[in-house]
Amino acid sequence: MRKLGLSILLIGSAVGLTACNNASPEEQVYNHLEETVSLESGYVDQQEPLTKLEKQEQDLYNEILQLGEDELDQIKSKAKDAIDVIEQRRDALEKEQESLEKARAEFEEIGSVIPDLEDEEAQQKAETLYDTMEARYNAYDKLHIAYSDALDQDEKLYEMFQQEDISQDELTAQIEKINASYETIKTANDGFNEQTEAFNEQKQQFYKAAGLDVETK
Repeated sequence: MRKLGLSILLIGSAVGLTACNNASPEEQVYNHLEETVSLESGYVDQQEPLTKLEKQEQDLYNEILQLGEDELDQIKSKAKDAIDVIEQRRDALEKEQESLEKARAEFEEIGSVIPDLEDEEAQQKAETLYDTMEARYNAYDKLHIAYSDALDQDEKLYEMFQQEDISQDELTAQIEKINASYETIKTANDGFNEQTEAFNEQKQQFYKAAGLDVETK
Protein backbone atom coordinates (compact mmCIF):
# COMPACT_ATOMS: atom_id res chain seq x y z
CA MET A 1 0.00 0.00 0.00
CA ARG A 2 1.47 3.31 -1.04
CA LYS A 3 2.03 6.26 1.21
CA LEU A 4 0.30 9.49 0.25
CA GLY A 5 3.10 11.99 0.69
CA LEU A 6 0.98 14.84 -0.67
CA SER A 7 2.32 18.37 -0.94
CA ILE A 8 -0.37 21.02 -0.52
CA LEU A 9 0.04 24.56 -1.83
CA LEU A 10 -1.64 27.28 0.24
CA ILE A 11 -3.11 30.59 -0.81
CA GLY A 12 -1.00 33.57 0.18
CA SER A 13 -2.04 36.44 2.39
CA ALA A 14 -1.27 40.12 1.95
CA VAL A 15 -0.53 43.04 4.24
CA GLY A 16 -0.72 46.75 3.67
CA LEU A 17 -4.38 47.80 3.88
CA THR A 18 -6.63 48.17 6.89
CA ALA A 19 -10.39 47.74 6.88
CA CYS A 20 -12.35 50.99 6.85
CA ASN A 21 -15.88 52.26 6.40
CA ASN A 22 -17.01 53.28 2.91
CA ALA A 23 -14.37 51.06 1.33
CA SER A 24 -13.93 51.34 -2.42
CA PRO A 25 -14.87 48.33 -4.60
CA GLU A 26 -11.15 47.54 -4.90
CA GLU A 27 -10.76 47.57 -1.12
CA GLN A 28 -13.90 45.46 -0.72
CA VAL A 29 -12.42 42.80 -3.01
CA TYR A 30 -9.19 42.95 -0.99
CA ASN A 31 -11.08 42.53 2.28
CA HIS A 32 -13.02 39.53 0.98
CA LEU A 33 -9.85 37.92 -0.39
CA GLU A 34 -7.94 38.27 2.85
CA GLU A 35 -10.89 37.10 4.93
CA THR A 36 -11.00 34.06 2.65
CA VAL A 37 -7.37 33.36 3.51
CA SER A 38 -8.17 33.70 7.20
CA LEU A 39 -11.11 31.30 6.97
CA GLU A 40 -8.94 28.73 5.22
CA SER A 41 -6.74 28.56 8.32
CA GLY A 42 -8.85 25.65 9.55
CA TYR A 43 -7.94 23.77 6.39
CA VAL A 44 -4.27 24.62 6.87
CA ASP A 45 -4.39 23.48 10.49
CA GLN A 46 -5.50 19.98 9.47
CA GLN A 47 -2.57 19.28 7.14
CA GLU A 48 -0.03 18.33 9.81
CA PRO A 49 -2.44 16.11 11.80
CA LEU A 50 -3.51 14.36 8.60
CA THR A 51 0.10 13.70 7.63
CA LYS A 52 0.85 12.26 11.07
CA LEU A 53 -2.24 10.06 10.97
CA GLU A 54 -1.35 8.80 7.51
CA LYS A 55 2.09 7.79 8.80
CA GLN A 56 0.58 6.18 11.88
CA GLU A 57 -1.71 4.06 9.74
CA GLN A 58 1.11 3.15 7.36
CA ASP A 59 3.20 1.98 10.32
CA LEU A 60 0.35 -0.24 11.53
CA TYR A 61 -0.05 -1.65 8.03
CA ASN A 62 3.65 -2.49 7.86
CA GLU A 63 3.48 -4.14 11.29
CA ILE A 64 0.55 -6.29 10.16
CA LEU A 65 2.54 -7.47 7.15
CA GLN A 66 5.30 -8.66 9.47
CA LEU A 67 2.92 -10.96 11.36
CA GLY A 68 2.27 -14.56 10.39
CA GLU A 69 -1.05 -16.35 9.89
CA ASP A 70 -0.70 -17.91 13.35
CA GLU A 71 -0.68 -14.44 14.94
CA LEU A 72 -4.27 -13.55 14.05
CA ASP A 73 -5.01 -12.01 17.45
CA GLN A 74 -2.22 -9.47 16.97
CA ILE A 75 -3.33 -8.85 13.39
CA LYS A 76 -6.88 -8.18 14.56
CA SER A 77 -5.66 -5.82 17.27
CA LYS A 78 -3.51 -3.78 14.92
CA ALA A 79 -6.24 -3.78 12.25
CA LYS A 80 -8.71 -2.36 14.79
CA ASP A 81 -6.15 0.29 15.76
CA ALA A 82 -5.77 1.18 12.08
CA ILE A 83 -9.54 1.57 11.72
CA ASP A 84 -9.51 3.93 14.71
CA VAL A 85 -6.85 5.99 12.92
CA ILE A 86 -9.01 6.05 9.79
CA GLU A 87 -11.86 7.51 11.84
CA GLN A 88 -9.52 10.23 13.06
CA ARG A 89 -8.54 10.93 9.46
CA ARG A 90 -12.23 11.24 8.57
CA ASP A 91 -12.73 13.74 11.40
CA ALA A 92 -9.77 15.82 10.21
CA LEU A 93 -11.04 15.66 6.64
CA GLU A 94 -14.46 16.90 7.76
CA LYS A 95 -12.90 19.86 9.58
CA GLU A 96 -10.83 20.59 6.48
CA GLN A 97 -13.93 20.59 4.29
CA GLU A 98 -15.93 22.78 6.69
CA SER A 99 -13.15 25.35 6.64
CA LEU A 100 -13.05 25.52 2.84
CA GLU A 101 -16.85 25.70 2.59
CA LYS A 102 -16.86 28.78 4.84
CA ALA A 103 -13.97 30.28 2.90
CA ARG A 104 -15.73 29.67 -0.41
CA ALA A 105 -18.90 31.40 0.80
CA GLU A 106 -16.82 34.42 1.81
CA PHE A 107 -14.91 34.45 -1.47
CA GLU A 108 -18.06 34.34 -3.58
CA GLU A 109 -19.13 37.67 -2.04
CA ILE A 110 -16.60 39.14 -4.49
CA GLY A 111 -18.89 38.27 -7.39
CA SER A 112 -21.30 41.10 -6.59
CA VAL A 113 -18.46 43.63 -6.22
CA ILE A 114 -16.54 42.96 -9.45
CA PRO A 115 -19.01 44.88 -11.70
CA ASP A 116 -18.40 47.98 -9.55
CA LEU A 117 -14.66 48.07 -10.31
CA GLU A 118 -14.06 51.16 -12.44
CA ASP A 119 -10.74 50.19 -13.99
CA GLU A 120 -11.32 47.81 -16.92
CA GLU A 121 -8.04 45.94 -16.45
CA ALA A 122 -8.70 45.49 -12.74
CA GLN A 123 -12.17 44.17 -13.52
CA GLN A 124 -10.77 41.67 -16.03
CA LYS A 125 -8.12 40.54 -13.55
CA ALA A 126 -10.78 40.11 -10.88
CA GLU A 127 -12.99 38.04 -13.20
CA THR A 128 -10.05 35.78 -14.06
CA LEU A 129 -9.20 35.51 -10.38
CA TYR A 130 -12.78 34.59 -9.54
CA ASP A 131 -12.94 31.86 -12.18
CA THR A 132 -9.63 30.40 -11.01
CA MET A 133 -10.71 30.28 -7.38
CA GLU A 134 -13.98 28.60 -8.31
CA ALA A 135 -11.99 26.03 -10.29
CA ARG A 136 -9.76 25.58 -7.23
CA TYR A 137 -12.70 24.87 -4.95
CA ASN A 138 -14.15 22.47 -7.53
CA ALA A 139 -10.76 20.74 -7.64
CA TYR A 140 -10.87 20.40 -3.86
CA ASP A 141 -14.30 18.79 -4.09
CA LYS A 142 -12.81 16.13 -6.36
CA LEU A 143 -9.89 15.69 -3.98
CA HIS A 144 -12.23 15.33 -1.01
CA ILE A 145 -14.32 12.69 -2.78
CA ALA A 146 -11.20 10.76 -3.82
CA TYR A 147 -9.74 10.90 -0.30
CA SER A 148 -13.02 9.79 1.28
CA ASP A 149 -13.22 6.85 -1.12
CA ALA A 150 -9.63 5.88 -0.27
CA LEU A 151 -10.48 5.87 3.43
CA ASP A 152 -13.40 3.53 2.74
CA GLN A 153 -11.09 1.22 0.80
CA ASP A 154 -8.50 1.34 3.59
CA GLU A 155 -11.10 0.43 6.19
CA LYS A 156 -12.33 -2.48 4.08
CA LEU A 157 -8.77 -3.85 3.93
CA TYR A 158 -8.39 -3.79 7.71
CA GLU A 159 -11.73 -5.52 8.09
CA MET A 160 -10.49 -8.20 5.68
CA PHE A 161 -7.31 -8.61 7.72
CA GLN A 162 -9.49 -9.70 10.65
CA GLN A 163 -11.18 -12.51 8.72
CA GLU A 164 -9.79 -15.99 9.34
CA ASP A 165 -10.76 -17.38 5.94
CA ILE A 166 -9.53 -14.48 3.78
CA SER A 167 -7.28 -15.45 0.87
CA GLN A 168 -4.08 -13.75 -0.24
CA ASP A 169 -5.65 -13.15 -3.66
CA GLU A 170 -8.53 -11.24 -2.05
CA LEU A 171 -6.13 -9.13 0.00
CA THR A 172 -3.98 -8.43 -3.05
CA ALA A 173 -7.02 -7.34 -5.06
CA GLN A 174 -8.07 -4.94 -2.30
CA ILE A 175 -4.56 -3.49 -2.01
CA GLU A 176 -4.57 -2.89 -5.77
CA LYS A 177 -7.87 -0.99 -5.39
CA ILE A 178 -6.29 1.12 -2.67
CA ASN A 179 -3.23 1.89 -4.78
CA ALA A 180 -5.51 2.96 -7.64
CA SER A 181 -7.50 5.20 -5.30
CA TYR A 182 -4.32 6.90 -4.12
CA GLU A 183 -3.32 7.54 -7.73
CA THR A 184 -6.67 9.29 -8.13
CA ILE A 185 -5.92 11.36 -5.02
CA LYS A 186 -2.53 12.38 -6.39
CA THR A 187 -4.07 13.50 -9.68
CA ALA A 188 -6.76 15.49 -7.85
CA ASN A 189 -4.17 17.00 -5.53
CA ASP A 190 -2.03 18.10 -8.48
CA GLY A 191 -5.07 19.82 -10.00
CA PHE A 192 -5.82 21.60 -6.74
CA ASN A 193 -2.21 22.78 -6.42
CA GLU A 194 -2.15 24.06 -10.00
CA GLN A 195 -5.24 26.19 -9.37
CA THR A 196 -3.82 27.43 -6.06
CA GLU A 197 -0.58 28.51 -7.72
CA ALA A 198 -2.51 30.27 -10.49
CA PHE A 199 -4.71 32.03 -7.93
CA ASN A 200 -1.74 33.32 -5.95
CA GLU A 201 -0.20 34.80 -9.10
CA GLN A 202 -3.48 36.30 -10.31
CA LYS A 203 -4.21 37.87 -6.94
CA GLN A 204 -0.95 39.80 -7.12
CA GLN A 205 -1.81 40.87 -10.66
CA PHE A 206 -5.21 42.11 -9.53
CA TYR A 207 -3.77 44.09 -6.63
CA LYS A 208 -1.33 45.75 -9.01
CA ALA A 209 -4.02 46.56 -11.60
CA ALA A 210 -6.32 47.89 -8.88
CA GLY A 211 -3.59 50.17 -7.54
CA LEU A 212 -3.62 48.53 -4.13
CA ASP A 213 -0.36 48.97 -2.25
CA VAL A 214 -0.12 45.58 -0.60
CA GLU A 215 2.65 43.07 -0.09
CA THR A 216 1.81 39.42 -0.62
CA LYS A 217 3.50 36.90 1.63
